[in-house]
Amino acid sequence: MDFSTEFVAFRDRLIASQDKAFITNLNAQVAGRTMAAISSFELDSERKVLGVIATGGKSHAHEYRLLFAVPELGEQDLQDWWAYAEKAERELVQPDRRHEFSIVSVILVTASAASTVPKKLRRLQGGRDFTNIGQGWSSIRLAVVDLGAHKVHTNRMGDPLKNILKPVL
Repeated sequence: MDFSTEFVAFRDRLIASQDKAFITNLNAQVAGRTMAAISSFELDSERKVLGVIATGGKSHAHEYRLLFAVPELGEQDLQDWWAYAEKAERELVQPDRRHEFSIVSVILVTASAASTVPKKLRRLQGGRDFTNIGQGWSSIRLAVVDLGAHKVHTNRMGDPLKNILKPVL
């Protein structure tokens, strides 16, 4: 398998499959690392109590998808990428009074992942809770797309992300 060719094909399929509301930039930089692509989505809506009663205010939500090429991924590498995901979340998510929630998805595409990676990945969880100051929450999703094994692995919060990535694989 030619990893570079397979990665670019995966990247292109992923971008093409996204909702048109996502804005994508190639070769962007976040938290000191350059990624193959970042896609972001912002939703502004009227704030409602229990999803029914309008309060007269507005709220907004965000989703960020950061795509990286990682030819080989070991257990130590996974820990480094998790530390990066936490740093990226802190950089990208700047809540204000209208903030509802933000999701930061870090997608690592690899030719080969160590056999211990899926189990270690499942245990990773992170994000922040801003509800005590009325500003919502954020969540980190981490996905490993193993092109060699033709599998997608995620942390627990990443299960919805797995459903997005599997058809693209």
